[in-house]
Amino acid sequence: MARTIQSPGVQIQEIDLSLANVGTPSTTVFIPGFANKGPSSEPVSVTSLSEFEQIFGTPTNGAERYFYHTVKAVLQSPANVLVYRIPYGAGAGVDTSDEYSALVYPVQVYCPSVGYVESNLTKTDARYFFGTPTHLKLTQTEYYSILQGDAFAWATDTGNRAVFPTVASLSGAGLIVLNKNQSTINSRFEGTYISIIDNTNLNPATPFNDVNRVYTINNETTAIFGGNYVEVPSTRLNFTLSADSTGVQGSVSEVLENIPSFDISSNQFDDTVAIGVFKLRQSVFSPDTIALDYVLQESYTGSFDSNRQINSENGGPAVNFSIEQSNAGSFNTTVIVNPYIANKNDTTWLNLSGIPDKKVRFLSHDLATPLAGETALEYTARVGAPQASVQAMLAALGSTAALYPLGDYDNQDLATKIIGNLPLKLTNATERVNNVDLYPITITVEAGLGTIYANSFNPSTYTYFDETAPFDELVDSLKVQNPATLPVGVTRYNAAVQPLLNLAEARKDHLLVLDSISNIFVQGANVKTLDIRGMSFSDDIYWPLKNQFAAYNTSYACTFANCIQVTDAATDQQVWVPFSGFAAAAMAKTDNNYQPWYAPAGFSRGVVVGANDVAIYPKQKQRDQLYKININPVAFFPSEGFVIFGQKTLQKKPSAFDRINVRRLFLNLESATRDTLKYFVFEPNTLFTRTQVINTISPLFENAKNTQGIYDYLIICDERNNTPAVIDDNTLVIDIYIKPVRTAEYILCNFYATRTGTNFQEIVS
Repeated sequence: MARTIQSPGVQIQEIDLSLANVGTPSTTVFIPGFANKGPSSEPVSVTSLSEFEQIFGTPTNGAERYFYHTVKAVLQSPANVLVYRIPYGAGAGVDTSDEYSALVYPVQVYCPSVGYVESNLTKTDARYFFGTPTHLKLTQTEYYSILQGDAFAWATDTGNRAVFPTVASLSGAGLIVLNKNQSTINSRFEGTYISIIDNTNLNPATPFNDVNRVYTINNETTAIFGGNYVEVPSTRLNFTLSADSTGVQGSVSEVLENIPSFDISSNQFDDTVAIGVFKLRQSVFSPDTIALDYVLQESYTGSFDSNRQINSENGGPAVNFSIEQSNAGSFNTTVIVNPYIANKNDTTWLNLSGIPDKKVRFLSHDLATPLAGETALEYTARVGAPQASVQAMLAALGSTAALYPLGDYDNQDLATKIIGNLPLKLTNATERVNNVDLYPITITVEAGLGTIYANSFNPSTYTYFDETAPFDELVDSLKVQNPATLPVGVTRYNAAVQPLLNLAEARKDHLLVLDSISNIFVQGANVKTLDIRGMSFSDDIYWPLKNQFAAYNTSYACTFANCIQVTDAATDQQVWVPFSGFAAAAMAKTDNNYQPWYAPAGFSRGVVVGANDVAIYPKQKQRDQLYKININPVAFFPSEGFVIFGQKTLQKKPSAFDRINVRRLFLNLESATRDTLKYFVFEPNTLFTRTQVINTISPLFENAKNTQGIYDYLIICDERNNTPAVIDDNTLVIDIYIKPVRTAEYILCNFYATRTGTNFQEIVS
């Protein structure tokens, strides 16, 4: 070990060699779908059907029944369930708009060296004071021109602007927050809001009072860009905005003050702010009222100094700490700081003592009204502007002590259940959960969304999906053998499920379970296809299924050929629902009772629970036909009931990955290995580290070997694959070779009749 003592003595150093592998990840099933109520465009974990019903209600139409009964099926297994309510509405839905918007913050400068207000943003001892933002509506052209930096020329002079009525006037702004997600504010004031605080009020012993009101926009104020907002009445809020330090826990102000992961209250971080992105939506605990709840969607901490660096919490070299860099991965916002404030391509704000010469202040008090426990002069002195003459300037800026609406106003009818552009809505859903660390996913289910969109012959105006209506046009279009062009129903189906497939193939950590189009199996309200005179399995089941999945060639997805009939308690009727939820439940039970690398099929692990009937009863020859085209049959057996009798993925190329058990074996081991190896990032690339890597991850593969997941494995992490050139590239390479266990899907039992005097040992030898 390295010596740090400089005179004779004993040095003690502690080295942690106890790092263990993370182990097998739990099974989490992601289910998107339509619901009657509840938070939309937001991943929500549910643990029971009663909790799901409390939040999202019971189904009122076919689309909602698909979602409800898929969730219900998965909840009958040990899986963790992550649901996502797709918003109704034309286009991308009521939560999003075709246009953009921004919050534009005015700024004024106070310089202690001269003792008065300056309009020049480049002063070396500047105190930047930010006030009430202007809500500005943008066209798509204006939005992208701001992103590209050619909408206007930034000015070093603020021009003493307090409002920004046009894009051209933004040159003197201090900060622009763009509505990246095109979120909206609806007539119930639901939508995305933000608040920004500096580091002057973060003492936990002081009151949490950074936010004391919620400002929003409505139909009357949409065209008013001067910061004229509508205040949401406190009676509409099911939460507190501010609280005493010993009072109600969980206020918005307290959440804001707890955003920084370390103490930024000292003068070393006078250049630092915290940004909270909140979603206000109808309270799930008061579903019959207009009360609003909040959830913190995103949070960021960073400096207005574009060159500021800070030690990485994970060790290694320092990282950029600017607020623009911290915000770079945001789903909702894009933060742009005036470059003359940020000192872009220039020196840092820090002096030789590590203290920023400049300060950033967001006015958490409205100086035009008396302050509780603190006079206006005391407040201005605390934030770095002690002269009384400065108060007039600060008062003109207004206050930032509120939640401000980020989205544009949308007056869509919330009661009309329009399916809208489902591919776009699912693209938004997958972008929301495309974070491996935040949303670990093991299985994603389609939950019949492809069927819903395949039957939406006018997607922009289609009001709801009626699973009881006849769809002869769609069914007939699927029967054509080897069509020159894809039938219209398949085209719509592919468009709907493509975002889900993109997510699975991009993340490479979970399996997607697709559903067959329900119209193939069931016609109208309750008529099985094969019960109709003249219908045959080959023409009316096999070829439509073959056409539907002909274009798919991936090991990250699988499908099952059937629909399930269940009892719908809301209508007290028998309804047909997709199979993907039941397949996911079988996989989750396999994970819990066996291991992910066991096939979720057969009489031990493939029995379907909760089904009253299935749409088809395939015989052996029919199951053979389906299995040849990588579609897994669901069969009926008199003693065992309904059973999953196949475990192929949709990969057409023959390999180990054309089986679900092998694909899930690798997904499981890869996820556990990734979660373990992240703790070695920034460690020295030495023989010691490489040996520790092998010792740490080997138990994962030993466990798989001992539980019939793999026949054998080999891990190489030494000088053979970590050459000097690789090491000089700051890279550590680990090669893992695996012999996956194959399942016995075809059991051939031969009976031999022999003569009485035959010696069996002679035959078998």
